[in-house]
Amino acid sequence: MEPKLKPRNPNAYKGQNGKVLVIGGSKRYFGSPALVALSALRAGADIAHLCVPEYIAPVVAGYSPDLIVWSYPGEYLAKLPGDLPELAHRCDVLVIGNGLTKEPDVLETTKGIIANWRKPIIIDADAIMPGLKTISHQVVYTPHAVEFQRLSGAAPSQNLQLRKEQVKALAGKLGAAVLLKGKTDVISDGNEVLTNSTGNAGMTAGGTGDTLAGICATLLAQGHTPLQAAFYSAYINGAAGDLAFKKYGYSLLATDLIVEIPQVLKRLRK
Repeated sequence: MEPKLKPRNPNAYKGQNGKVLVIGGSKRYFGSPALVALSALRAGADIAHLCVPEYIAPVVAGYSPDLIVWSYPGEYLAKLPGDLPELAHRCDVLVIGNGLTKEPDVLETTKGIIANWRKPIIIDADAIMPGLKTISHQVVYTPHAVEFQRLSGAAPSQNLQLRKEQVKALAGKLGAAVLLKGKTDVISDGNEVLTNSTGNAGMTAGGTGDTLAGICATLLAQGHTPLQAAFYSAYINGAAGDLAFKKYGYSLLATDLIVEIPQVLKRLRK
């Protein structure tokens, strides 16, 4: 099944097609939040804001003039950024977790941000942890197998039917959409279960989960449901990876996927 994307308004003005906020990065990981933001832009978001530690902000800003970079003191997300209320007002959707690390004070700060975020949110990477409280009504978790086990307490089954039941149960428990990444992606909102098989073995390259999160953020910002955004982003990210694999084989990079996203979207919008 191919995604059925919402049509874009040809008379829209800047910002109406999605304003994405990415909270991520640390002294250890510079590129991860940038990959999220750049993929969000290539997926059709109008604006991408990044909120990163001042230690990495100049480098992140240097990746592209298309990125709007905000910073806070330090090397890690050790306390709430002072600009967060303004960014929450400016943006439609939050992606949090990419490159944050699992330092205890970082995780506590992350929990606080998630607990108070009212707009759509994608919880990815280091932000994926059990016991999170959310008040948003549009939440997507994007775990790989280890992160899924961290959330649910059990490793995903090798049997596809059982894995689908596990994802559905976890999504129902969380009251959110869950996208379990794998050779076959499994997506559920607790009611419906979908699978996606685009993608390839070359996508073990670091950063391909970041590109997926960015695509998902754009789709959420543009009015798709959490289930749709999760499924469509898995499809688009994998299809972009398949195009990149034709060119680069096992040498593909996450940045190669970003380049191919427009080709996938052109095909889907025909």
